[in-house]
Amino acid sequence: FAGTVTRTSDVRPELISGCFRCTQCGTEIRNVEQQFKFTKPVVCTNATCGNRVSFALIREESRFCDWQRIRVQENSDEVPAGSLPRSLDVIVRHEEVEKARAGDKMVFTGMLLAVPDVASLAASGNRAEIAMSGKAAEGR
Repeated sequence: FAGTVTRTSDVRPELISGCFRCTQCGTEIRNVEQQFKFTKPVVCTNATCGNRVSFALIREESRFCDWQRIRVQENSDEVPAGSLPRSLDVIVRHEEVEKARAGDKMVFTGMLLAVPDVASLAASGNRAEIAMSGKAAEGR
């Protein structure tokens, strides 16, 4: 996918794998994989506890990575006459953050995902946000 960067977000941390402490018994629950939203353990792993509600994130034992949202617009030479250029949000992670600036022409490779807008799923009506997760490669 090729396009021109129109906007970039600030770099933010993303929780990849969380380590949680049960607030009722103190048991640590490691490697809780995150799934498009902040995901706590389903149940405490201590057989005598059974807590399903109250867990505290242990930041020092959790894994994070940097991520950034980049808005990319179709290049003008690829837009049919009389049409408006389309835009797509691209999420870059790890060492690819802070490489793009508004106005840069970029080529992206990666995986196209329909990412649910979790906040709106709780509200009335459903909406999905399409984002491309991938690596940026300059030049075109």
